[in-house]
Amino acid sequence: MLAAIIAALFVCLPQDLRPSKPADAAPVRADAVESLELGNGCRIQGRVLRTTDQLLFVDVGYDVLKVPVAAVVRRETVDGKRSGAVEKRALWARADLPELSVAEGAKRMGEAVVKIEAAGGQGSGFVTHPDGWVVTNFHVVARELEVDVVVYPVGKAGMDPRTVRKCKVAAINPSMDLALVKMEPPTDLTLNTVYLGDSDAMRVGDTVYAIGAPIGLDRTVSSGIISVTNRTVEGRCHFQITTPINPGNSGGPLFNLRGEVVGVNCAGYMGMQGLNFAIPTKQVVDFLDNRDAFALDNTRSENGYHYLPAPQKPKPTK
Repeated sequence: MLAAIIAALFVCLPQDLRPSKPADAAPVRADAVESLELGNGCRIQGRVLRTTDQLLFVDVGYDVLKVPVAAVVRRETVDGKRSGAVEKRALWARADLPELSVAEGAKRMGEAVVKIEAAGGQGSGFVTHPDGWVVTNFHVVARELEVDVVVYPVGKAGMDPRTVRKCKVAAINPSMDLALVKMEPPTDLTLNTVYLGDSDAMRVGDTVYAIGAPIGLDRTVSSGIISVTNRTVEGRCHFQITTPINPGNSGGPLFNLRGEVVGVNCAGYMGMQGLNFAIPTKQVVDFLDNRDAFALDNTRSENGYHYLPAPQKPKPTK
């Protein structure tokens, strides 16, 4: 009887309050009881009847609640398994996403990819947080305190590129070739963000694709596979990939077929096809989670690092 009442309540929702489920949304088990942790510290437990881009319709046993997706910081089943929603951290987020074609993934995630313009050149980057946090390569912003960031929002009239000036270089890790840029987006601009995937789950032969601005040609998409998962380059482990990476792609995201960022494109051999490299996102996660440790000291213009000399071996006593 209770189930029939709940079903009737849901069916009788006004038409304008029942947006249709996106075709690419991840399927949700109808019998799975889930726990939703909200940003205000509250927790809701129930069955998710429907998911849209903006709302979750949750059956709590005596009513159907409409929960804004943006308010959910963690979503999991009662046994602790993630169930398809976004898991948010301080500067990045993770999500269980359905597999998409390269074309569909590029369309969905392309607005979160940016171009970085510095005095010494340009590169690519990607937005990890809607407040304007952008990850790129250190060598793209080396010796810079501020850079310009070009974003590519899509509106009703099509693409509308916007340049955000004087974005602060907030953190750097030269040894891992990573940097974090903080931009202050205009109030009328809502930033799209990427989701970081599990780079350890990638295998040789997996399809990956890059979005970036090779030689300044913004919004360029290129695809390939992972050739080696742990190639050592300059003392660091990288993905070796066949995805074409050219000057200007540096700092841009490497996506898997779920649209998750699994690497940061950083290098390629000039004149050679299919021999390129990306930094796995497990290193990006460590960089973002420990941002304070890598904060840029604005009084040091060289942004460099050095190794301390080894201690002298004690002299034997007579």
